[in-house]
Amino acid sequence: MANNINNNNQVIPKLIDINTHQFVEPRKVITNQNELNQFLMTQTCKDFLVFIQRVGDEIVSKSNSADVLVSPVTSGILAAITEMSNWIDGIPPLAQPMRYGNKAYRIWHAKLLENIKSLHESFLPQPMHKSIIELSPYLIDAMGNQTRLDYGTGHELHFVAWLYCLRSIGALEASDEPAMVLKIFTSYLNLVRKLQTVYGLEPAGTHGVWSLDDYQFIPFIWGGAQLVNHPLIKPSSILDEKIVNQYYQDYMYLSCIKYIMNVKKGPFHEHSRDLFNISGAANWDKIHKGMFKKFFDEVMTKTPIIQHFLFGSLIVFSLDG
Repeated sequence: MANNINNNNQVIPKLIDINTHQFVEPRKVITNQNELNQFLMTQTCKDFLVFIQRVGDEIVSKSNSADVLVSPVTSGILAAITEMSNWIDGIPPLAQPMRYGNKAYRIWHAKLLENIKSLHESFLPQPMHKSIIELSPYLIDAMGNQTRLDYGTGHELHFVAWLYCLRSIGALEASDEPAMVLKIFTSYLNLVRKLQTVYGLEPAGTHGVWSLDDYQFIPFIWGGAQLVNHPLIKPSSILDEKIVNQYYQDYMYLSCIKYIMNVKKGPFHEHSRDLFNISGAANWDKIHKGMFKKFFDEVMTKTPIIQHFLFGSLIVFSLDG
């Protein structure tokens, strides 16, 4: 299916009528591979994948510091992410054996639950406040799991779903899509990396040396788009520590490489074989497209990940037909 997605400049996601729409609390639906296979054939799944592709198209050859529109809602979301990051500073790790995630994360997560409604109210126009019941679970799950003390690509997927829902209700508009990636998503990345490092969150479902990254996937798709036609940075440049250090703040792909270099020990080709092999690609366009296919194969088709995905009235899937 990943190869059959066509982006014909459709309005995706479809905008709902905020005045008449009935919002619901989203819930898990998929429990096995057969049910996941049903979902993969739906228009909902196709629309979600087109959304990921299209916003990537909006940032082709653009750095994180590109001059893009930052709307009041975008500014409000960035302020909310900053607030969540500041909570970490006030909740230091507990003294405990660090084989598993630090239990102080649960204190941070409880603060998230306590403030989730007010965080949304801080940037959503008042007529959209009734959508908070549906938006909140996506943002909560995007921050990791407080029981298992872990974080992985399924949590990241829920942040993308949250952005999709914000587009569905019209809080973020088409003109906001470049900033959605270059400002909002990059700020989210910084936040969850801070959670991972401060609280030692376990990777959820890592593939070891064959992982792109123990925690993230989307920044390799969108980060590849950013580097298309870059005059200096080539796919092989990820092996040049000087280039990575010079440009990682401007390009998501390189920020991923920088983060991996910081948290993993040993030669890059040993601890990150897949990324090392991908660095031999001819160009960034090939990597960008290849990463999307890899995302579909390794995230969207995997029951252990998608069984936790939430469905409601904005991202719809029912086994009843």
